[in-house]
Amino acid sequence: MIIGICGLIGSGKGTVHLEDFVKADAIFILGQNPGSNHPRMLATLQEAKRAGATIVTVNPLDETGLKRFNNPQEISGLFRSGTKLNDLHVPVRINGDVAFLKGLCKVMLEQELAEPGSALDTDFIDSYTDGFTEFAADIESTSWAAIEKASGVSRALIGEAAAIAIAAENTICCWAMGLTQHKNAVANIQ
Repeated sequence: MIIGICGLIGSGKGTVHLEDFVKADAIFILGQNPGSNHPRMLATLQEAKRAGATIVTVNPLDETGLKRFNNPQEISGLFRSGTKLNDLHVPVRINGDVAFLKGLCKVMLEQELAEPGSALDTDFIDSYTDGFTEFAADIESTSWAAIEKASGVSRALIGEAAAIAIAAENTICCWAMGLTQHKNAVANIQ
C-alpha cells in the first residue's frame, strides 16, 4: 500500500498534488468539511470518484456535500442528482480520531499477522521507518473496548474502513482543522 498525505510532518507542504487524487484507489478525509470550508475540493473528489476511488470520511459531521455533489460547472449538474462521493462515513466522537486510527492500524496488524504480506508493505517499513516494533506493540496493547469507547464507533465499522485501506494500492489521507485544533493536535497528526 502506498500512502500519500496532504500534510507532511515538519513541512508546510503536502506530499500530493491535486492531479494525484484521480490516481488514488482510496481517499481518507479526516476532520474536514470540504462542502462548507473548501468547496473547490469537491470537484477534485468528483473526478477521483469517477476514476474509481473509494472515499472514506471520518468526521462527527456527515456533511451533505460529501454525500452527493452537483457540479455547477457541468450541465449534468443542473439536471441530475449529482455524484455520490463518500462510500463510507465514520462518525467518530469529537477528538476520537486517534482512537479510530489506532483501531484501523490494529485491524491491519491483525490481518498482516494472519496473512503475511496482505496488509502491510514490510519492505517499505523496514527501509524507511523507525520505531515500528514499538508502534505495533502500542497498537496491540490497546484493547478494542478502549478503541470503541474513545472513538465512538464500532469495531465492525473500523474494520470496514480498514478493509478499504488494505485493498487500496494508492491511498491519500487528508485532514484539516478537525484534527489540528485539539490540545492533542500533534499526536493526532503523528
